[in-house]
Amino acid sequence: MSSLIHLTPLPFSSLPSHPVLDSSPSRPQLHCFLKSALTEANSFLTETIPQTFQVDPKPRSSPPATAKVQLSTRAIPITSSGNHPKSQNNEFWVCRRSVHRNAAEEGTASWEEFRKGLRENHSENEMEYTPSVTAVEKLLQWPSCEEIEGGWTDVDMHEDLLHCCPAAYRVWTVTIITHTFKPTVLISSRTFISLVISANLPHSTGFMTVQIPLRHRPADSIPIKLREKIDSSIPRDTIIAAYASLEQVVPLPTGELEWTMATTSDAGGLIPGWVQRNWTMGGVPRAVVADVGLFIGWTGNNRGNTDIP
Repeated sequence: MSSLIHLTPLPFSSLPSHPVLDSSPSRPQLHCFLKSALTEANSFLTETIPQTFQVDPKPRSSPPATAKVQLSTRAIPITSSGNHPKSQNNEFWVCRRSVHRNAAEEGTASWEEFRKGLRENHSENEMEYTPSVTAVEKLLQWPSCEEIEGGWTDVDMHEDLLHCCPAAYRVWTVTIITHTFKPTVLISSRTFISLVISANLPHSTGFMTVQIPLRHRPADSIPIKLREKIDSSIPRDTIIAAYASLEQVVPLPTGELEWTMATTSDAGGLIPGWVQRNWTMGGVPRAVVADVGLFIGWTGNNRGNTDIP
């Protein structure tokens, strides 16, 4: 595994300098950090997954999307150190791949729609089309970089405090979605703190979005004002969970669009790992397949609506 792309949350001390954070000389340079994260993510998607993941022979449907979804999985031994929501020996990665017609029509989406929906305002849009996501609050944001060594362009990086919580709960956020897990009396809300990096791929019209989990403990490792904001934003009865994800959309020589997403996660709490990994029990594999239809449906519903982000 790489030094950044893994489920073990990174400490805030590993992030580049920012006015809200301390100015420790040990912090990585912004350009170096971004290059490392993007290069590792690209290698994972283009080499690790095709060469080492086990492909599910059964393509899955995700209506209203007309494209079939191909799943592949792999349990990768944990080699990184640090606090983790739940002790385990492996990171269970799920990857999905789907190929879509490049068209603004029912059952699919155009290149511009994929770019606007997944590249721009990634987390806010995800909240729009994913029922379980209730709110997104931005904590920190770094200035965009026009180009990073290696050919990466239009690179954006920010931190999101992502809440999946009951509808009655409101946080300081621009957009609030009132969906929640069902039944609420049995399933606690989850909170994720994630670093989100997005960029255009080198020598390609494609793009990539990387999400890396961050660790908010121990509390004294974070500046007091930022710590107070985080603590006040986390619902009292929530469970702190973690996930990492890599996502890219690239045009194919056929004119179609290939959408690939890989993720590893730990919901924490009392949900057993085997349930989280199980298709029949509604685990991560089923959820990532459903996301294809959710996005395509949301895109179709908003097609022609100039008010969306």
